[in-house]
Amino acid sequence: MSEWLVAVLAALIGAGAALAGSVISARSTRAAGERQAEAALHTLRLTVEEQRATRVHDQRRQAYVRFLEAADAGARAGRAWEGQPTDRLDLERAYTVVLLEGPAEPAAAAGALMRCLRAQRVVLDEFDARREEFLAVARAALSRG
Repeated sequence: MSEWLVAVLAALIGAGAALAGSVISARSTRAAGERQAEAALHTLRLTVEEQRATRVHDQRRQAYVRFLEAADAGARAGRAWEGQPTDRLDLERAYTVVLLEGPAEPAAAAGALMRCLRAQRVVLDEFDARREEFLAVARAALSRG
């Protein structure tokens, strides 16, 4: 009977060891899967943030370009409100987009350029100075991302 008891105990010990091994293996596999999922989620977050930053950068760049085109058209007309009937509207719309897209420095420089264009008579030297100021600030804002 003692041989039978030893055999049963050996079988129980073997079964317990197999069960413990399965539990340990399952936990390790689960932990590895969780780490892998967390790494994939982190990569996805980085990708989405990079895409958002690129989209914001492109929107700002386009806003700055449209504003400069409209300001140049206004300066060529001698005053922002002369020339084509849509010049003033285009300029005001482009300025509004720059104000919305920001950041504050390009918006302030655009405001200075608008004040120059809204004057009774556009002084081209002043316009050129305000335009260069806007360009420098816009480039700095775009380079920061």
